[in-house]
Amino acid sequence: MIRSSLVRIAAVAVAIVALSACRVDSTISLKVNPNGSGSVTVVVTADKEIVAKTESLESDLRTSDLTAAGWKVGKLRTTTTGGRSLTLVHSFRTPAEATRILSTINNSRGPLKNVVLARSGKETKSTFTVNGKLEVNGGLAAFADDAAIKLLGDSPYAGELNASGLDLGKAVGITFTVELPGKLNSTTGVQQTNTVKWQVPMDGSSTDIATSSTNVAIGSSVARVGRVVILALLALWIAATLILLLLVMGSRNRRHR
Repeated sequence: MIRSSLVRIAAVAVAIVALSACRVDSTISLKVNPNGSGSVTVVVTADKEIVAKTESLESDLRTSDLTAAGWKVGKLRTTTTGGRSLTLVHSFRTPAEATRILSTINNSRGPLKNVVLARSGKETKSTFTVNGKLEVNGGLAAFADDAAIKLLGDSPYAGELNASGLDLGKAVGITFTVELPGKLNSTTGVQQTNTVKWQVPMDGSSTDIATSSTNVAIGSSVARVGRVVILALLALWIAATLILLLLVMGSRNRRHR
C-alpha cells in the first residue's frame, strides 16, 4: 500500500520537523479523462533543511511495495531550492478503480475521508462527481501506522513536537487537486482553469470537496448525427435508383407496344 511507504517518508520528515523549522509537502492529484479513466499522482517534497539533516533519506526509501501495488515510482529528484521530490503515479480505468486507489493513501485518520469518484449519464453526456472530505485527525498520528502507535503508546515524536510549540500545519502541508472533464457545475475548492485545489486542514477540522462537472462528447454526438445523415442519404439513393429503374422499364414497355 502507498500509505505504508508514505508513512516511512513522513516519519523521517516529522522527526526533523519536530526539532527544527523544516517542512515537508505532499500533493495528491486526481485527473479524470472523458471516458472515466485517468490517473492518481502523489508528489512528496522534503525541503533542503530535511535533506541536509537526514543523510540516509535516499537510502532509507524503499518502494518495492508501491511497485507491486501498481504504482510507477519516479526517481528521487533535487528541487530548485535544494530539497528532494518523489513522484508516484497510478493509472485507473474506471471511477470505481480510482476510488479504490485513493483509499489506499489513507489510514483511519486521514487525509482523504470517504473520497469517491463517480460517473453518471450517457456516453455523449456524462456527469462526473467527486465527494468526500479532507481531514487529519490526531496530529502526528495521521503520519504513523497503527502498529507504531500501539507500540509507543503515542504517535512518534509527539512529545518533541509539543515541547517545541511548533504548529504542525507550518511543518507539514498536503494539497489535494482534481481535474474533471467538461464544464464544472459546482465546487467547494479554488478553481484554476480546469483544476480545483484544496488545502488539507491540519487542526482536526474538515473540508468538504463536493465537486461536479458535465462533459458533452461532441465527437460522439457528431458521429451519431453523421450516421443518421448517411443512412438518410443512402435511403434516398436507393429510392431514387428504384424510381429510375421503374421509369426505364416503363419507357421500354411503351416502345415495345
